[in-house]
Amino acid sequence: MSKEQQILPRILRYRSAPGYLGMCRAEFNKTVRPFVREFPIGAQGVGFDRYELDEWADNYIAEQAIDKTPGRMHLSASARKRAEEKRAEQSKTEFQQALELVRRKR
Repeated sequence: MSKEQQILPRILRYRSAPGYLGMCRAEFNKTVRPFVREFPIGAQGVGFDRYELDEWADNYIAEQAIDKTPGRMHLSASARKRAEEKRAEQSKTEFQQALELVRRKR
């Protein structure tokens, strides 16, 4: 059977799940595992639903992806919020500096 004709199993064991998403076990444990369900397989095995891993990956990409279209940049919602907070903090600092200058002139 060629690689194009292989059928992936619906349930992935813990040893296969990180590789399926293209990451090491440590990153999988930190980034993915807290957000997906896991269930026992046999006495010691742990399994993950491949469809749920796919859904997690779709959501992660939608949230974290940066559009690299020339001439414009689209940030994820969280990155946009961080940028807005940084601009607000800079504006606040600039306002404080201007206020100090006005107070000194009195």
